[in-house]
Amino acid sequence: MKKLTAIILAILMIISLTACGDKAEGNSHSDPNVEAEVYDLDELTEAMGLGWNLGNALDAPEGETSWHMPETTKEMIDKVHELGFNTVRVPVSWGLHTSGSPDYVIDEDWMDRVEEVVNYGLSNDMFVILDSHHDNDFYYPTKDHEEESLNYIEKIWTQIADRFKDYDQHLIFQPMNEPRLAGTDYEWWVDYNNRQCLEALDIINELNQKALDVIRASGSRNADRYFLAVSYCGSPSYSLKEPYELPKDTVEGRMLISVHAYTPYSLAMDPSADFRTFGNSEKHEIDDFMTQHYQKYRQNGVGVIIDEMGIINKNNPYDREDWAAYFVAKAKSLGLVCCWWDNGNTYPGEESYGLFDRNALEIFEDSKAPYDGLMTGLETPLEDIKSSRPES
Repeated sequence: MKKLTAIILAILMIISLTACGDKAEGNSHSDPNVEAEVYDLDELTEAMGLGWNLGNALDAPEGETSWHMPETTKEMIDKVHELGFNTVRVPVSWGLHTSGSPDYVIDEDWMDRVEEVVNYGLSNDMFVILDSHHDNDFYYPTKDHEEESLNYIEKIWTQIADRFKDYDQHLIFQPMNEPRLAGTDYEWWVDYNNRQCLEALDIINELNQKALDVIRASGSRNADRYFLAVSYCGSPSYSLKEPYELPKDTVEGRMLISVHAYTPYSLAMDPSADFRTFGNSEKHEIDDFMTQHYQKYRQNGVGVIIDEMGIINKNNPYDREDWAAYFVAKAKSLGLVCCWWDNGNTYPGEESYGLFDRNALEIFEDSKAPYDGLMTGLETPLEDIKSSRPES
């Protein structure tokens, strides 16, 4: 009888542990009974190190594998961490996984899956940035859509904040991704003499504020969680100009600003083979936008997270390596954090930002040069950065 009882107890224990899932496995960062790790801004940016984006996965609106990426596994994130990344950005599209307007109740299975992936990172003591990604149709910044956009942000972030409220500062919330006037002539640029553009800028300010207010009101560890504010289309140009402004916070020192910088565009994003070389003029463009963000934000107590950056493949490995090394070293010298955008594509040309092969669990052969550059930039002072090109 005692033996039978012991067997039953063992089975119940196994069931209990299984029910806890990945939330409890090797992750103290979500346990309210464990003292939360708290960071000031200098400590946070130092600890975040270098970041990597889990692109084209949970951000694919129709589902995780609908954009031809394999299902994310813990082994993938373990390997990313082993390769030298201490931050993972988890882009998530929520809109098509809800009940729809007006309540936007998030599908429980989707929320569970997002939490599972978040915990893959936290189990490695990594930092995780969680956002609302290809949901631009749901937070469209025009007067006609203003009320519904604010409602969407409130409903979505109320649920996300509640689910993750016991997580410590290793989890960072980002309310939107590249909010913009999609489908118009002003999708990727702002005309400051155009009323629609100015309204969009004001509404984006409102949406940032709404998300922050909802997150803070949810209490627990959301009371002092780091918040990653966004500007129009993520551009480093528009986070530097009025009328963009950071949301007003109830706590000091917990604000971050998001920047997307495929800089300079001609080299890092434009698929034309005419622009393949990394030299002094390209360095100056990087210096310019980073220094301006340092002066406006970082030296005034606001962290700068370049949460998307990268350089496409134009069959120019030395230039890609040198760009990556300089970009990261420059950012690190100013206390800025970089996160490589990885969409899994390595074929030369447009959008070829693939870095990590999620099937083979290794760096793509075509991406070893920029990967080496990232690691060099992370580990080497800016003044010691040298060209990777062999001397002729």
